Parts: sequence; structure tokens; C-alpha cells
Amino acid sequence: MRTISIFGSSGFIGTELIGQLAKKKNEIRVFTRNKIKANHLKVLPNVKIVHYSDNSNLQELLKGTDVLINLIGILHELKKNQFLNVHEGLTREIVKCAKKVNITRLVHISALKCDTPGESKYLFSKLRGEKAVTSLFKNKDWTILRPSIVYGPNDNFINLFIKMIKFLPIFFLISPNAKFQPINVDDFVEIIIKVMDSKKSYKRILNIAGPKVFTFLEIIKLIKKTFNKKNIIIPLNKTFTIFFVRCLEILPIKLVTRDNLKSMEIENTIDINDAYQYKSSLKQLSSYLKKISE
Repeated sequence: MRTISIFGSSGFIGTELIGQLAKKKNEIRVFTRNKIKANHLKVLPNVKIVHYSDNSNLQELLKGTDVLINLIGILHELKKNQFLNVHEGLTREIVKCAKKVNITRLVHISALKCDTPGESKYLFSKLRGEKAVTSLFKNKDWTILRPSIVYGPNDNFINLFIKMIKFLPIFFLISPNAKFQPINVDDFVEIIIKVMDSKKSYKRILNIAGPKVFTFLEIIKLIKKTFNKKNIIIPLNKTFTIFFVRCLEILPIKLVTRDNLKSMEIENTIDINDAYQYKSSLKQLSSYLKKISE
């Protein structure tokens, strides 16, 4: 039985990944700073919740790890959680500790197009996180995955807009021409598990994307059609998009920020021939929406 340590596991990708790994003969260590967020994982076999309040004992807690998976990521900055602190700073500390206890295998989750020049602090911080991995772990077996938007149960993208379409009779759509190539969480988790044991992926950065490119407007129209809603969709131009987002930033709950807009200015797509292990059987967004609408 091998030991797999996972950071950033309380999100929907981590939950699905751990669920699949738990079916196999693995000892899974779920590293978290918030035990409550990881409580739902306790019921799974061979899963151990590892609480760490700071990095002082991280090295000791990582001992005995065979594979390290870093899923840590935030979409919105808070006072205590800045993009660089999380995506670069925390990654750097984890990798340093992993190196000291002689962990040799690391799978790091980044973001598609993070290496494209732009003004997005989110994408820039993801790139800095990658550089921390490739520089500090250069003599070890690392793999970096750059996914497009990942969707599935409890995601913060597709499901958010499903809720909005269901309850808002008039829908103001920001950045309607932004492009995405969403991949289903089941497919993405399958890729993570395959990559773990693939020597061909060592010291490689792999682009991950779904089977079809959508504009933001096309995604919203597809949701509207699937759920048989009669909403009025009003696409906003760039000026009104910025104004609308500034208004949304006042809300206590972060829905979208100006930095999100800067990320959306860069097409979140890849030539399917350049995507890792593309297969025709990748799940379609339309099929997922149809299933959850029934």
C-alpha cells in the first residue's frame, strides 16, 4: 500500500479524486488547515485527515509519503489569502518540505494559459507556483497539469450560473465572448490518477481541456435551453462589464472580480492536438447539464 498526501482536497476536485483513490489500495493523507471542511472525507476507507495550523511541523507530517498531489488554489483574494501567498508561497513551503523528506513524486495542479502575458494576478501567481515546483523539485519526478475550467457537482462555475439562470428573470452577462474549453471533473480526476504512475509525464507540463470550445454566451444559452428557462440574457460590452463587476465587488460574497475579468480576456482554450491524452469519449457539457436537469 502506498501513501498519497493531498493538499487542497476539500474542494470538489479533491473530493472526487479522493473518492476514486479510496477505492484502490492507497493510504490517503488529507492535509487541511480547516478540519470542518474535510469532515465529509472521514467516511472514506484508508483516509486520514491531517491538520496543520502552520508550516512548522509540515516536514514531519509528510514523512512516508510516496506521492504528493497539490490541488491548492483560490479564485478570489481575501485579506489573509492573497494569490501569491497561496499559489506560490504555500506551494514553495510544501515542495521544500517534500524535498527534505525525500518525496520523489509530485503532481501539481496549475491553470491553462497561466504562461500567457496579461494582467491577471491569478494567472501570474499560478505561473509563479509552477516555477517554485520546477526550480525546487528539479531533480525529482514532477508533473504539472494545466486544466481549463473543470466542472461537476458543487463546482463554482457551471453550477453557479445554473442557479442564476433558474432564479434571475433578467441575466446580465459579463464578457460574453470569453472562451472556455471545460472538462468534466470525472475525466480530469482520471487524468490525475493516470499521470501519477506515468513515467512519460515526468518533468512535463501538460495542458488539459475538454472536447469542445464555448463562448461564455454559448454556455449560458445552453444552460437556459437545457433547463427550459425563458430568461432575458443581456450581454454586456467591455465598459458595462467593468462597471457591473465593480458593483458586484461591493457584495460580501465574491461572485466575480476585476481580476477574474482579466483572466477571461485570455482564451481558456487549447488546440485539442496539444491537449494531454485527448480521447473522443471525454464527457460533453451538454450531457452533464441534461443529466442534472432531469
